[in-house]
Amino acid sequence: MGFDEFLKEAALLLGLQRRPFQRRGVKRKVERRLVEIGCPGFDEYLLKIQIDPKEKDHISTILTVTISRFFRDREVFDALEKSVLPAILKDREKKDLNVWSIGCASGEEPYSLSLLWKEKFEKDFPKLHHSILATDIDEKMIERGKEGRYKKSSLREVPDNILKRYFRIKNEFYVLEQVIRESVDFRKQNILEDEPFSGMDVVFCRNLAFTYFSKESQTKVLKKLAEGLNEKGFLVIGKDEILPLMYPTLFVPFSKAQGIYQKFSLNVTNRLNLCSETED
Repeated sequence: MGFDEFLKEAALLLGLQRRPFQRRGVKRKVERRLVEIGCPGFDEYLLKIQIDPKEKDHISTILTVTISRFFRDREVFDALEKSVLPAILKDREKKDLNVWSIGCASGEEPYSLSLLWKEKFEKDFPKLHHSILATDIDEKMIERGKEGRYKKSSLREVPDNILKRYFRIKNEFYVLEQVIRESVDFRKQNILEDEPFSGMDVVFCRNLAFTYFSKESQTKVLKKLAEGLNEKGFLVIGKDEILPLMYPTLFVPFSKAQGIYQKFSLNVTNRLNLCSETED
Protein backbone atom coordinates (compact mmCIF):
# COMPACT_ATOMS: atom_id res chain seq x y z
CA MET A 1 0.00 0.00 0.00
CA GLY A 2 1.32 3.41 -0.96
CA PHE A 3 0.89 6.55 1.11
CA ASP A 4 -1.90 8.00 -1.04
CA GLU A 5 -4.02 4.89 -0.56
CA PHE A 6 -3.21 4.83 3.16
CA LEU A 7 -4.23 8.47 3.52
CA LYS A 8 -7.52 7.80 1.75
CA GLU A 9 -8.35 4.77 3.92
CA ALA A 10 -7.19 6.41 7.16
CA ALA A 11 -9.21 9.58 6.53
CA LEU A 12 -12.31 7.49 5.90
CA LEU A 13 -11.70 5.47 9.06
CA LEU A 14 -11.19 8.60 11.16
CA GLY A 15 -14.13 10.55 9.71
CA LEU A 16 -11.83 13.18 8.22
CA GLN A 17 -11.64 14.87 4.86
CA ARG A 18 -8.70 13.92 2.69
CA ARG A 19 -6.58 17.03 2.28
CA PRO A 20 -4.11 16.50 -0.60
CA PHE A 21 -2.42 19.89 -0.23
CA GLN A 22 -1.00 18.77 3.12
CA ARG A 23 0.23 15.38 1.99
CA ARG A 24 3.97 16.14 1.83
CA GLY A 25 4.32 17.30 5.42
CA VAL A 26 1.91 14.68 6.70
CA LYS A 27 3.75 11.88 4.92
CA ARG A 28 6.99 12.72 6.70
CA LYS A 29 5.20 12.72 10.06
CA VAL A 30 3.49 9.39 9.39
CA GLU A 31 6.74 7.79 8.21
CA ARG A 32 8.47 9.07 11.34
CA ARG A 33 5.71 7.51 13.43
CA LEU A 34 6.16 4.14 11.70
CA VAL A 35 9.83 4.18 12.66
CA GLU A 36 9.01 5.18 16.27
CA ILE A 37 6.69 2.21 16.82
CA GLY A 38 8.58 -0.27 14.63
CA CYS A 39 5.82 -0.66 12.06
CA PRO A 40 7.08 -2.06 8.73
CA GLY A 41 4.66 -0.35 6.35
CA PHE A 42 1.42 1.50 5.68
CA ASP A 43 -0.64 -1.72 5.44
CA GLU A 44 0.38 -2.75 8.93
CA TYR A 45 -0.09 0.76 10.30
CA LEU A 46 -3.62 0.99 8.90
CA LEU A 47 -4.43 -2.28 10.67
CA LYS A 48 -2.94 -0.95 13.90
CA ILE A 49 -5.06 2.20 13.96
CA GLN A 50 -8.12 0.04 13.30
CA ILE A 51 -7.56 -1.99 16.48
CA ASP A 52 -5.64 0.39 18.75
CA PRO A 53 -7.71 3.37 20.06
CA LYS A 54 -4.61 5.21 21.33
CA GLU A 55 -2.87 4.98 17.97
CA LYS A 56 -6.08 6.06 16.28
CA ASP A 57 -6.04 9.20 18.40
CA HIS A 58 -2.38 9.72 17.60
CA ILE A 59 -2.83 9.57 13.84
CA SER A 60 -5.73 12.01 14.18
CA THR A 61 -3.35 14.57 15.68
CA ILE A 62 -0.94 14.02 12.78
CA LEU A 63 -3.59 14.51 10.10
CA THR A 64 -4.91 17.73 11.62
CA VAL A 65 -2.75 20.83 11.92
CA THR A 66 -2.72 22.67 15.26
CA ILE A 67 -2.31 26.42 14.95
CA SER A 68 -3.18 28.49 17.98
CA ARG A 69 -2.28 31.71 19.74
CA PHE A 70 -3.76 33.95 22.41
CA PHE A 71 -6.76 36.03 21.29
CA ARG A 72 -6.57 34.58 17.78
CA ASP A 73 -8.96 36.55 15.54
CA ARG A 74 -9.34 39.39 18.02
CA GLU A 75 -12.67 40.46 16.50
CA VAL A 76 -14.22 37.24 17.79
CA PHE A 77 -13.19 38.04 21.36
CA ASP A 78 -14.46 41.61 20.92
CA ALA A 79 -17.85 40.18 19.89
CA LEU A 80 -17.75 37.87 22.89
CA GLU A 81 -17.07 40.82 25.19
CA LYS A 82 -19.57 43.27 23.70
CA SER A 83 -22.41 41.03 22.54
CA VAL A 84 -22.31 37.35 23.48
CA LEU A 85 -21.48 37.46 27.19
CA PRO A 86 -23.73 40.48 27.88
CA ALA A 87 -26.60 38.58 26.21
CA ILE A 88 -25.95 35.60 28.47
CA LEU A 89 -25.46 37.62 31.64
CA LYS A 90 -28.51 39.86 31.18
CA ASP A 91 -31.06 39.14 33.92
CA ARG A 92 -28.93 36.17 34.91
CA GLU A 93 -30.46 33.95 37.58
CA LYS A 94 -27.86 31.16 37.44
CA LYS A 95 -24.82 31.33 39.65
CA ASP A 96 -22.39 30.01 37.08
CA LEU A 97 -21.18 30.47 33.51
CA ASN A 98 -19.87 27.44 31.60
CA VAL A 99 -17.62 27.74 28.56
CA TRP A 100 -16.10 24.87 26.56
CA SER A 101 -13.08 25.12 24.26
CA ILE A 102 -12.87 22.10 21.93
CA GLY A 103 -9.56 21.33 20.26
CA CYS A 104 -7.85 23.55 22.81
CA ALA A 105 -4.30 22.64 21.69
CA SER A 106 -1.86 23.95 24.31
CA GLY A 107 -4.39 26.20 26.01
CA GLU A 108 -4.14 29.53 24.20
CA GLU A 109 -7.86 29.81 23.50
CA PRO A 110 -9.28 28.80 26.91
CA TYR A 111 -6.71 30.93 28.69
CA SER A 112 -7.69 33.87 26.48
CA LEU A 113 -11.28 33.36 27.59
CA SER A 114 -10.20 33.32 31.22
CA LEU A 115 -8.18 36.51 30.77
CA LEU A 116 -11.15 38.21 29.10
CA TRP A 117 -13.40 37.30 32.02
CA LYS A 118 -10.81 38.41 34.56
CA GLU A 119 -10.27 41.78 32.91
CA LYS A 120 -13.76 42.70 31.72
CA PHE A 121 -16.40 40.90 33.78
CA GLU A 122 -15.17 39.59 37.11
CA LYS A 123 -15.47 42.95 38.86
CA ASP A 124 -19.14 43.33 37.88
CA PHE A 125 -20.04 39.70 38.61
CA PRO A 126 -17.98 38.80 41.69
CA LYS A 127 -20.37 36.08 42.86
CA LEU A 128 -20.79 34.38 39.50
CA HIS A 129 -18.62 31.29 39.12
CA HIS A 130 -17.17 30.91 35.64
CA SER A 131 -15.98 27.49 34.52
CA ILE A 132 -13.80 26.97 31.45
CA LEU A 133 -13.44 23.44 30.12
CA ALA A 134 -10.63 22.78 27.63
CA THR A 135 -10.53 19.50 25.70
CA ASP A 136 -8.25 18.01 23.10
CA ILE A 137 -7.47 14.59 21.69
CA ASP A 138 -3.70 15.12 22.12
CA GLU A 139 -2.47 14.38 25.66
CA LYS A 140 0.88 16.06 25.01
CA MET A 141 -0.88 19.29 24.08
CA ILE A 142 -3.00 19.09 27.20
CA GLU A 143 0.09 18.71 29.41
CA ARG A 144 1.70 21.70 27.69
CA GLY A 145 -1.47 23.68 28.32
CA LYS A 146 -1.39 22.87 32.03
CA GLU A 147 2.18 24.18 32.20
CA GLY A 148 1.15 27.54 30.74
CA ARG A 149 4.54 28.27 29.11
CA TYR A 150 4.56 30.04 25.75
CA LYS A 151 6.86 31.59 23.21
CA LYS A 152 6.47 35.26 22.37
CA SER A 153 5.04 34.35 18.95
CA SER A 154 1.91 32.96 20.64
CA LEU A 155 1.31 36.26 22.43
CA ARG A 156 1.51 38.84 19.66
CA GLU A 157 -2.21 39.69 19.94
CA VAL A 158 -2.20 39.97 23.73
CA PRO A 159 -2.69 43.59 24.94
CA ASP A 160 0.38 44.96 26.70
CA ASN A 161 -1.42 45.53 30.01
CA ILE A 162 -2.54 41.89 30.14
CA LEU A 163 0.91 40.67 29.11
CA LYS A 164 2.56 42.61 31.94
CA ARG A 165 -0.05 41.68 34.54
CA TYR A 166 -0.48 37.96 33.96
CA PHE A 167 2.78 36.70 32.43
CA ARG A 168 6.31 36.50 33.74
CA ILE A 169 9.39 35.77 31.67
CA LYS A 170 11.38 32.67 32.60
CA ASN A 171 14.10 31.15 30.43
CA GLU A 172 12.84 32.98 27.33
CA PHE A 173 9.30 31.67 27.87
CA TYR A 174 6.27 33.63 29.00
CA VAL A 175 4.70 31.79 31.94
CA LEU A 176 1.05 32.41 32.75
CA GLU A 177 0.17 33.28 36.34
CA GLN A 178 -1.21 30.49 38.50
CA VAL A 179 -4.54 32.23 39.09
CA ILE A 180 -5.34 31.99 35.37
CA ARG A 181 -4.02 28.45 34.96
CA GLU A 182 -6.21 27.26 37.82
CA SER A 183 -9.33 28.64 36.14
CA VAL A 184 -9.14 26.17 33.22
CA ASP A 185 -10.00 22.48 33.49
CA PHE A 186 -8.06 20.46 30.88
CA ARG A 187 -9.39 17.05 29.83
CA LYS A 188 -8.71 14.61 27.03
CA GLN A 189 -11.68 14.10 24.72
CA ASN A 190 -12.41 13.00 21.17
CA ILE A 191 -15.39 15.11 20.13
CA LEU A 192 -16.19 12.78 17.25
CA GLU A 193 -16.43 9.62 19.37
CA ASP A 194 -17.03 10.69 22.98
CA GLU A 195 -20.24 12.02 24.49
CA PRO A 196 -20.49 15.83 24.70
CA PHE A 197 -20.26 17.73 27.97
CA SER A 198 -23.55 19.37 28.92
CA GLY A 199 -24.77 22.57 30.52
CA MET A 200 -22.61 24.87 28.40
CA ASP A 201 -23.37 28.53 27.74
CA VAL A 202 -20.69 28.98 25.08
CA VAL A 203 -18.89 26.36 23.03
CA PHE A 204 -15.81 27.19 20.95
CA CYS A 205 -15.12 24.69 18.16
CA ARG A 206 -12.86 26.63 15.83
CA ASN A 207 -10.75 25.36 12.94
CA LEU A 208 -11.29 21.70 13.75
CA ALA A 209 -14.54 19.86 13.03
CA PHE A 210 -15.74 22.15 10.27
CA THR A 211 -12.34 22.22 8.59
CA TYR A 212 -11.03 18.66 8.86
CA PHE A 213 -14.03 16.42 9.42
CA SER A 214 -16.04 14.77 6.65
CA LYS A 215 -19.54 16.10 5.95
CA GLU A 216 -21.09 13.17 7.78
CA SER A 217 -18.83 13.73 10.78
CA GLN A 218 -19.57 17.46 10.78
CA THR A 219 -23.29 16.78 11.04
CA LYS A 220 -22.69 14.30 13.87
CA VAL A 221 -20.54 16.79 15.79
CA LEU A 222 -22.95 19.68 15.26
CA LYS A 223 -25.74 17.66 16.85
CA LYS A 224 -23.46 16.91 19.80
CA LEU A 225 -22.63 20.58 20.23
CA ALA A 226 -26.32 21.46 20.27
CA GLU A 227 -26.87 18.78 22.93
CA GLY A 228 -24.10 20.24 25.06
CA LEU A 229 -25.43 23.80 24.97
CA ASN A 230 -28.03 25.29 27.26
CA GLU A 231 -31.10 26.90 25.74
CA LYS A 232 -30.04 30.08 23.88
CA GLY A 233 -26.39 29.00 24.22
CA PHE A 234 -23.76 30.12 21.70
CA LEU A 235 -21.52 28.24 19.30
CA VAL A 236 -18.33 29.85 17.97
CA ILE A 237 -16.66 28.34 14.89
CA GLY A 238 -13.79 29.54 12.71
CA LYS A 239 -14.46 32.73 10.75
CA ASP A 240 -13.82 30.95 7.45
CA GLU A 241 -15.69 27.76 8.34
CA ILE A 242 -19.15 26.80 7.11
CA LEU A 243 -21.67 24.74 9.05
CA PRO A 244 -23.43 21.75 7.45
CA LEU A 245 -26.52 22.63 5.41
CA MET A 246 -28.82 21.22 8.09
CA TYR A 247 -27.61 23.71 10.71
CA PRO A 248 -30.79 25.90 10.71
CA THR A 249 -32.59 23.05 12.48
CA LEU A 250 -30.18 23.51 15.39
CA PHE A 251 -28.71 27.04 15.23
CA VAL A 252 -29.43 30.53 13.98
CA PRO A 253 -26.75 33.08 12.99
CA PHE A 254 -25.85 35.60 15.69
CA SER A 255 -22.79 37.16 14.07
CA LYS A 256 -22.08 35.22 10.91
CA ALA A 257 -19.06 37.37 10.04
CA GLN A 258 -17.39 36.21 13.26
CA GLY A 259 -18.64 32.63 13.05
CA ILE A 260 -21.02 32.95 16.01
CA TYR A 261 -24.34 31.09 16.15
CA GLN A 262 -27.03 30.77 18.79
CA LYS A 263 -28.88 27.58 19.63
CA PHE A 264 -32.23 27.41 17.90
CA SER A 265 -35.34 28.20 19.91
CA LEU A 266 -38.61 29.95 19.12
CA ASN A 267 -37.63 32.87 21.35
CA VAL A 268 -34.32 33.35 19.54
CA THR A 269 -35.95 33.04 16.11
CA ASN A 270 -38.67 35.55 16.97
CA ARG A 271 -36.09 38.00 18.28
CA LEU A 272 -34.01 37.79 15.13
CA ASN A 273 -37.09 38.16 12.90
CA LEU A 274 -38.14 41.24 14.87
CA CYS A 275 -34.67 42.77 14.43
CA SER A 276 -34.85 42.07 10.70
CA GLU A 277 -38.27 43.74 10.38
CA THR A 278 -37.05 46.76 12.33
CA GLU A 279 -34.05 47.14 10.01
CA ASP A 280 -36.35 47.00 6.98
